[in-house]
Amino acid sequence: MYETVLVPVDGSDESRTAAAEAVELTASEGMLHALAVIEELPMHRRSGKAEKFDRGGDRSEAEEAIAAVADRAETADVDYETTITEGAPSREISSYAEAVDADAIVVGKRGASESAGEILGSTTERVLKNAPTTVVAVPS
Repeated sequence: MYETVLVPVDGSDESRTAAAEAVELTASEGMLHALAVIEELPMHRRSGKAEKFDRGGDRSEAEEAIAAVADRAETADVDYETTITEGAPSREISSYAEAVDADAIVVGKRGASESAGEILGSTTERVLKNAPTTVVAVPS
């Protein structure tokens, strides 16, 4: 069990599975941090990836994903904090983990914006490479 756990969520099935695992991995006296990152794509990248921009830039989806983690944590009687931020997901995840001194980051192997053929999503791969702490990659 970990004292301080960070779970980034994006509303995907993989992030819901990771959130369930994160609740289980949080110590009884620990703190679960749920983080949703709204990816703000620059204008020159929007034309080729409209579906990613539409999904990533949607605050209501981020709020729903965060609310689902909060409900799960409350049911399990786990203390939690929720945050929605904007930026590059892997950077925001690593920065947030460092800021809260997370013992572990629990991520899904792929998220909402990843192609089905990839083993690891690009955000998960970047977090694994740059995280300041243990990363637990949860299979879907």
